[in-house]
Formats: sequence, C-alpha cells, structure tokens
Amino acid sequence: MPVSPDFLDYILDLLAPLSNEYGGSVEAPRLFGGRGLTLHGRNFGLITRDDTLYLKADAISQPQFEAAGCIRFAPWADKPHRSLGYYTPPDGAMDDPDELLRWARLAVDAALRAPAKAPKKAKAPAAAKRKNLADMLLE
Repeated sequence: MPVSPDFLDYILDLLAPLSNEYGGSVEAPRLFGGRGLTLHGRNFGLITRDDTLYLKADAISQPQFEAAGCIRFAPWADKPHRSLGYYTPPDGAMDDPDELLRWARLAVDAALRAPAKAPKKAKAPAAAKRKNLADMLLE
C-alpha cells in the first residue's frame, strides 16, 4: 500500500517552513513504494508505506535521535545490522509542529553535511559499444 495522500500532505504542510529557511522547496519523490523527502536535491527524510516518517541522522545528530528514544529505520527484519541512518521523530513531535521542525532541521543539516554524490556518467549507446568491441577485435 503506498503512502496515503492525506499523510503526505500533512507532512509536507508541517515541513513547509523549511522551504523559507533553507530556500528551495521540500519535495517528496516516489521511493521504493514510499516517498523520499528532499531539499536542494538532498534526501533528508523518508515516509514508508505504513505512513511512518523517518529523518536523516549523521554522526553529529545521531546521538540526539538515540537519546530521545527514536526508532532507527531497519527495512530488513532479518538483517537488523543493515539499518539505515534514519530515525523516527521522538514521541509527541508529530503533534507539535515546532518540535517536528526542530528535528527536521537536524535532518536537513545532516543531509547538507553529507558529501554530494557525483553525477552519473551517461551510458554509451549499445550500438557504440558493439562498434568499439568490433574495432578492438579487428585491431
């Protein structure tokens, strides 16, 4: 079941102030049946199919998430050691817009601190690959 439209709208409304604070807009592209949360092309959160919000943490912010009792995103039940660096907001934060924004700012800051991913190289067309292979065989 995909993320419910009502929950997605609710989260985007709560996170709208981030657009003014950081410039740009908070976007929610589809992500493996759920939604990613991005700002300036940097992923700072995700919403799972069961309408659970997770926020990005890094070495700087992770201790705060753990101290608040936040639950780490572990998509593989049989591989808990392969959990990802995303945490639920603490209890009560979803009911307090200011508190949720405080945690979301930690996530955006973590995303902005992360090194930018190098752009993917364009793949050569298949015909060009075959031609190059043929040229190499004839040499």
